[in-house]
Amino acid sequence: MTNLSSFCRLLVTWVFLSSCFSVVWGREPKWEQQLIEVIDIPTADVVDHYGYFVSFRFGSEGALQNKTSFGVFPRFNIGFGLDGERVLGTRDARMNKPTINIKFRLFHGKGVLPAIAMGFDDQGYVYNKTLNEYEQREKGFYLVSTSEIIYPGFLLHLGGNIFDFDDGDSTRGFFGISYIYERTVGFLFEWDHATDYDERRINFGLKYYVTPLFTVDAIGRNIPERPGSTARETERIVKLNYSGSF
Repeated sequence: MTNLSSFCRLLVTWVFLSSCFSVVWGREPKWEQQLIEVIDIPTADVVDHYGYFVSFRFGSEGALQNKTSFGVFPRFNIGFGLDGERVLGTRDARMNKPTINIKFRLFHGKGVLPAIAMGFDDQGYVYNKTLNEYEQREKGFYLVSTSEIIYPGFLLHLGGNIFDFDDGDSTRGFFGISYIYERTVGFLFEWDHATDYDERRINFGLKYYVTPLFTVDAIGRNIPERPGSTARETERIVKLNYSGSF
């Protein structure tokens, strides 16, 4: 119950902050970029009905993650993820457990009210085979809002998540900012696990549109690095994203 109570308190705070940001700086959201996630955190956007989103994420030590989402119904996405270690290079590769992701947009956003989505994402980072879990934990169940603030294309993403209902301390908050300029270049920033100082992850990224459907992200994760921690080392990542429709 403690964990659920913490999650409820976080959601109340999230609703209050979302409303404040929207009232002061809010603009009616225009979904032109279809930004499904910032870097590690989700947004309130979804893949269009009959559409799909595929990403390939190249990390340290030859790591490769593949993540997909399909617009199976209007406003409802479902997908899966594959996580491999040492895929690139000469060492023996290892595949970790496959993951699933689900997202449903509850509210599209209207006037100064932000768009709202809820979902479940099983994908974490740095898999610990001994513990049978990710050291950088997955989002689990989450609720997120997205609103356009201050300037066209400048989006604020604010949310909370809970990754283990049996653990009394698994409620986290997160927020991010994204700005896409005319589907040419974009800037990404996020503060993940913002409510736990020791687990905080600050990530930056630049997005380049090779075509309107194909983008390349150059990302710096875990900045600043946590001293003495192998689970949260600063990491440079390249991510390839492609979206389309059937």
